[in-house]
Amino acid sequence: MLKIALIVPRGSKYGKNIYLKSFLERNDVVSNFYGAWETPNLGLLTIAGLTPKSYDVSFIDEDHGQTVKYDQGYDLVAITAMTQQINRAYEISAEFRKIGTYVAIGGIHATIMPDEVEKHADTVMIGEGESIWPQFLMDVVNGSPRKRYGSKEYADLSKSPIPRYDLLDKTLYKSYSIQTTRGCPRSCNYCTLPIIYGRTYRHKSVEQVINEVKAIKSIDSNPFIFFADDNMFIMREYSKALLKELSKLNITWGTQTDISVAEDDELLKLLYASGCHWLFIGFENVSESGLNFLDDQRWKACQLRNYETSIEKIHKNGINIWGSFMFGGDNDDETVFQETLNFTLKNGLYSGSFTILTPLPGTQLYNQMKSNGRIIDNDWSRYTFWDVVYKPTNMSPENLAQGVAWVYDSFYSKENVRARTKRLKERLRSIRTV
Repeated sequence: MLKIALIVPRGSKYGKNIYLKSFLERNDVVSNFYGAWETPNLGLLTIAGLTPKSYDVSFIDEDHGQTVKYDQGYDLVAITAMTQQINRAYEISAEFRKIGTYVAIGGIHATIMPDEVEKHADTVMIGEGESIWPQFLMDVVNGSPRKRYGSKEYADLSKSPIPRYDLLDKTLYKSYSIQTTRGCPRSCNYCTLPIIYGRTYRHKSVEQVINEVKAIKSIDSNPFIFFADDNMFIMREYSKALLKELSKLNITWGTQTDISVAEDDELLKLLYASGCHWLFIGFENVSESGLNFLDDQRWKACQLRNYETSIEKIHKNGINIWGSFMFGGDNDDETVFQETLNFTLKNGLYSGSFTILTPLPGTQLYNQMKSNGRIIDNDWSRYTFWDVVYKPTNMSPENLAQGVAWVYDSFYSKENVRARTKRLKERLRSIRTV
């Protein structure tokens, strides 16, 4: 029987942007709101679901305050890390390897940068865990693990197990996550999703998803569930079938999607009826030139003309919007901050996520900027979407860092929070009277 630790390393939650940190010290609205949406790492919980029940498995979430202990006699440690967490992953790995514990590292950064990660681990896991973890475990038991594991094909999600939610310290989380689909046909130049999951959609069965909801409800009778799909509703008929079943479970939930959901009246009605109260939508930019820079195929740029009417339609169906915006593209200048703030306030967005364009390794954006000598910081812990790690075209790095903090300060001011809350209450009253 193996004794295994599955570890989420500590990350740089809000980056090292001194201007943003100053705002966060004065205003706790953002950290409280974001905290309500933070969920345990679904990748490692899925890995745990693939592990024989006879094994002793621990889930350690350092990113949510748990402590990594090196004296527990683990036979195997598996670490997952995004780019901004990878330096800490290396530190944890080094400490365990000093005492002879076998260490495997997987996740987004390992999949994209396996040569780098291989220097810091006994095994590198490349790609989706469902495809490689069972064979790796078998090899560990037999004393012959390989240096690298990867799959030439994407995982069959119909065989994906129920994540081990029972391993969680539920006092650490206000939300739980489920993933129903993987893959995305969009072509945003800053996104790692097509690299990790491909451009073709795959999905779990409706029955699988319902069983995962029930597994969460077995440990928390009144959970908030965040569906962690990057773009949940592109397969409309599947989505509608799922929503009809979710409506029977009496849950409150939110997810990520794009603005095209507003095109489907039936879908919007099913969303509200099933308990969906929030949609996280990546608007990214409020100008056509800004969107053109982010996507050569111009999908989002073509949606821009419908942004306002689509937002209104989603709101009228009782669903709140958490809008996501990204600053610092090559067509952005300093006017982008005021224009974005005006857009969010005019359209009554419930919440906003304002980030700095970040060239993550492996993306088209990173490769272009690196070849042009525009990368100015190679410290992976700063690849957070809050820090400036490249040379912007139409503003200084400092002005970009200041600008994103200014938008946060303005959007989350007491005056604007009160105004948004008032509009939210008015929308809810109008829905109840229909």
